[in-house]
Amino acid sequence: MEKSRIQYSDGELIVHLYGEIDHHSVCAIRNGIDAAMYEKRPKSLVFELSDVDFMDSSGLGLILGRYAKANEIGTGIIVRNPKLRQENMLKMAHIQKILTIQHTEASQNEKKAE
Repeated sequence: MEKSRIQYSDGELIVHLYGEIDHHSVCAIRNGIDAAMYEKRPKSLVFELSDVDFMDSSGLGLILGRYAKANEIGTGIIVRNPKLRQENMLKMAHIQKILTIQHTEASQNEKKAE
């Protein structure tokens, strides 16, 4: 099953992640992101996490590893719509100091319903 979809729109390279993001899935995802980043040279690299059911430290490594690559080409990183558990993991790693954590309005409404 596909774990990611990459699309480019208006200067954003959006990586929509799905399901379980663990050491079994990150290699292929990483290679796709890196190739697209160097080809498109986006202003922002967006990790859309709203459809991620589980993410371990490999997922955190995926995001942090792309930070170094993005920095080389002047691309900012946004982590969009992480679930509470994912956001807590990101904040424990102090990731919000080097990138943006963002919630869309739909994501905020889902959090309130939980």
